[in-house]
Amino acid sequence: MKFKGAEKQFWWHFKGITNTKQIPDILEGIKWIDTEDDDLHMSFLVDRIPVIHHIFMKETELTDEGVKWIGQIKELKSLTLMKHPKITRKSLPYLNNLTELEYLDLWRTGILLADIRELNRLKNLREITVSPTARDGDGAYPEMDRDSILEKVIELEGLFPGCIINVDSDRY
Repeated sequence: MKFKGAEKQFWWHFKGITNTKQIPDILEGIKWIDTEDDDLHMSFLVDRIPVIHHIFMKETELTDEGVKWIGQIKELKSLTLMKHPKITRKSLPYLNNLTELEYLDLWRTGILLADIRELNRLKNLREITVSPTARDGDGAYPEMDRDSILEKVIELEGLFPGCIINVDSDRY
């Protein structure tokens, strides 16, 4: 079966795929860095490939709607969504569906250190990276005092035993 419109363009640019028979059932991983890939592209991908093991995305056009699609992926082990300010707390329920996830990077998204406790279904999580505060109106990230960070980290260590928690450049 042939593709049409935007989906045709996506698959051609993604892997040089020209018809649906060429799409694999399982994808080891994808890496999108500083691209214009967005929620629609993620929907094309997840709609046709149910199993993806690793996703690395940095500074793309992905939003909460794209994370909703990611939440449907089976066997996802590693997910990096760094520098996506349009990914917010609204994505937490979708991320919580990724129960096989071992690595999660949410640095410089709208999901903050205080929000991570809501990811209580991610029992296999071994490492997470997150920012303590949101970007302010000037585009800067205000610092959180160390005691407040430690308080949140201690709470998370109880929820995610053995999980490495990275808050900005500090490892706990």
